[in-house]
Amino acid sequence: MQLIRFLISISWMRISAVIAAGLICGVANTYLVTLIRGVVSPPPHPPVTVTSFVLAGAVILVSGVVSQLLLIRLAQDAIYRLRADLSTGIVSAPLEHLERLGTHRLMATLTEDVRSLSEAVTAIPSICVDVATIVGCFVFLAIVSGPIFAVTVAGTLLGIACVELVLKRVRVLYRAAREHEDGLLGSFQAVTLGIKELKLHRGRRRDFMDRHLLGSARDVRARNVEAGSKFSLAQGFGQLLQLGTMAVILFGLASAMHLSLNVMVGYVLVTTFLAMPMQNFMHRIPDLVRGDVALAKIRTMNLSMETLHNEDSLPYTERPPAGQVPLVLTNVGYSYRTEALPPVPPIPGSPPPPGMPPMPGGRGRAGKPGAHPGRPGEMPGRPAGAPPPPPPGAQPPGGARPDVNGHRRLEHGRPDDRPVPMAPPPGGPIETADDSGFALGPLDLVFEPGQISFVIGGNGSGKSTLAKLITGLYVPRTGSISLGDERIDHENIEWFRQNASAVFTDFHLFEDYLGFDRPGIDDEVRGYLEELQIAHKVTVQDGRLSTIALSQGQRKRLALLTALLEDRQIYVFDEWAADQEPRFREVFYTEILAGLKRRGKTVIVITHDDRYFDHADQIVKLDFGKIVEPTAAASEAALR
Repeated sequence: MQLIRFLISISWMRISAVIAAGLICGVANTYLVTLIRGVVSPPPHPPVTVTSFVLAGAVILVSGVVSQLLLIRLAQDAIYRLRADLSTGIVSAPLEHLERLGTHRLMATLTEDVRSLSEAVTAIPSICVDVATIVGCFVFLAIVSGPIFAVTVAGTLLGIACVELVLKRVRVLYRAAREHEDGLLGSFQAVTLGIKELKLHRGRRRDFMDRHLLGSARDVRARNVEAGSKFSLAQGFGQLLQLGTMAVILFGLASAMHLSLNVMVGYVLVTTFLAMPMQNFMHRIPDLVRGDVALAKIRTMNLSMETLHNEDSLPYTERPPAGQVPLVLTNVGYSYRTEALPPVPPIPGSPPPPGMPPMPGGRGRAGKPGAHPGRPGEMPGRPAGAPPPPPPGAQPPGGARPDVNGHRRLEHGRPDDRPVPMAPPPGGPIETADDSGFALGPLDLVFEPGQISFVIGGNGSGKSTLAKLITGLYVPRTGSISLGDERIDHENIEWFRQNASAVFTDFHLFEDYLGFDRPGIDDEVRGYLEELQIAHKVTVQDGRLSTIALSQGQRKRLALLTALLEDRQIYVFDEWAADQEPRFREVFYTEILAGLKRRGKTVIVITHDDRYFDHADQIVKLDFGKIVEPTAAASEAALR
């Protein structure tokens, strides 16, 4: 059973101590039976003293308590390790894989599976004592009478075989019920997040309740009832076999072999003594089966995450951030695929995995990981012959600004000097080899420090995917990303992530300012609360916010506050202003973004606010994962 192997993997020494204590308890129970038999059996019988009875009882009590204490601690250590491993696995798993799994499956494992496993592990201490007692009683029965022992063991083995046949079907039913619990948790999530929509539409509410939530609940109930019923019938059949065995011994074997009264008293005594541990053991079997199913599900999820990559083991060296250097995307492509793909580029020098192109590089000039050994002055990762981007703060000749792919200069060509969305890469769109899902790119982009870039486009055009690539949450399937003269790869992607702050549309707020250990953090937060105009709603004390139960727009301001506290070089805002009132939206575009630009930050804003396009230094328009150039009429409409 996986459950026992799992406990042994926690501490085999503690398991050995538990087994030893259980054996002592079983031997003491057997000795106690012999003492009771000596008292109740007809003479002649060996003398029995109160002292021996008290000593046997004391050994049973102490060994039983010690066994249970050891197993309780072992069980709780196992549950703690399981929770720690699951949580670490989730934190370390690639983001795309977690998105494919879905929140409901993760929550089902973290709650239902851990609960089932906890119940199974908690039952093990008493099961060990019961098993030790059963074994000891069978040993005593073998001493009392070999034929009775043989018949009893035969009946018990037959009952176990019948129960095991049913347990195979029970395990299948419990596994099916566990799979349906994923859907049930998803329905619970939907009913909490979509309660307003359900209340506003009676037909939708009825349909959702009947077909989804209650439908999943009925499926889980039906399988649990069927599994429990089958096991109860099997358990009843096992008890019937026990009674049949007893009848054979009492009414057949005893008279046929002329067994003495002393032997029969011993048999009846042992049978009576065995009844309670046998019943306890049988009642615990469903808990063990459910725990085994839960552990298998947990290990499947862990394996699913571990076979991709453990991002917690990514190389990381504490070093200063990159500073004011350009962020360059060269021929970057990304696609959502159904098969498991490595979430990070392979280690330089290792063979590329299937579906991934070879990674050029190794160690380039100046010891930079993954840098290209190209000609002096050539930007790493850029195509041969492509002009390098201008240094930070420098203006290109003629006052033109670099376009989104860095291959040409852009004259805005408008009296108000507002930028125009860029054209696709030279040569037209490039076909992707993978058509299994949405594909972004290939893209050639340059984001300069001290520059505000707007990313625009319709829903599903790839804007949020681009944001995750820019922040290092996704890793390109093709092409490369460079920060300054350092190409981002397996060796430095964790460091690269520490250079970016982002507020995504599905952001999460922590009540505590975790990871900020510098002094005076409360004063910094209070200053930003005033600047963001929510000091009248929220206060801070010892790095903890008084509340986060605010409107979505106010919660976004708190998320922005966290990003400003991080003070990183790259800022990404995904539709941040969508939930802001017009007055503060104006503050965001004209004051906050302008302030970040003055500080030399690389600012990337995903937005639909065409009213503020004139505040952008460059505009990237995406459509179906490609950079596109809108028609003249569309450009005029977008910039009005």
